[in-house]
Amino acid sequence: MNVLSNVITIITSIGLASTIGGFVYVGRKLQILDDVRLDVEKIKINLKVVTDFLTKDNKNFNPAELRSYSPHRLAPGGERFIVEHKFDDVFAKHKEDFFRCIADEDPKLKYDVEAAAIRSISVLSDKEYMSFLKVLFYNDPRRNMQNTAPTLGVYIRDKYLTEHPEIKE
Repeated sequence: MNVLSNVITIITSIGLASTIGGFVYVGRKLQILDDVRLDVEKIKINLKVVTDFLTKDNKNFNPAELRSYSPHRLAPGGERFIVEHKFDDVFAKHKEDFFRCIADEDPKLKYDVEAAAIRSISVLSDKEYMSFLKVLFYNDPRRNMQNTAPTLGVYIRDKYLTEHPEIKE
């Protein structure tokens, strides 16, 4: 019985040490995950600052496409641009992607929706369905993301606000 008792004591000691070691290992991994989460939050904040800076400078918008009244409205040229480049079709097929970009920012005001809608163009620009932008920018050097995203963003903003009447201001 003494041998059995010693074996049980050894197994219990090893099990206890392994359990404590496991807890320490898991604790370290959880700490690493917490650190990564904090770093990702910092990156998200910095990325938002950069995208806000890049999208707020709307001096470059095309007055033939947007009316500068507050809020911006699509002019007939902007509506033609949307149709000519088939962005209305792209939007209809991938509306969820654009709306998710806006919703991820949890907009409270119409201004928030507009800024997020304009940013969504840059965020989604590498998607296959947005390749028309690269063709446009290549073929027309006057065109770039800064003077195209506001027109497309206002179109998206209007669609989003139509489906979200709870955003009133």
